[in-house]
Amino acid sequence: MSEQYEIVGTVDAKGLTCPEPLRLMQEQLDKMEAGQIMKVIGDVGNKRSMERFLKMRRHPILSSVIDENDDKYFYMYAEKSANARTDIPISSCTLK
Repeated sequence: MSEQYEIVGTVDAKGLTCPEPLRLMQEQLDKMEAGQIMKVIGDVGNKRSMERFLKMRRHPILSSVIDENDDKYFYMYAEKSANARTDIPISSCTLK
């Protein structure tokens, strides 16, 4: 898969269980400036909670696709928001 975005950081959350993928994403976001883009690689089983976490914190998801070579994994590209919410807990994997 060729990169279509200028990536400033990558989170490899393959094989991890919640809330670890959310914590890793937040750690990467903390290192970034607003407008920068991170790439996330994760298990399809965590895709929904990871996307929901970013959406609830107001970080735009630019793309989220299942790996065409291995459907156990997905790739997501998210942009750090300038007006992100910080009051959403990382500990919850059943964000509604």
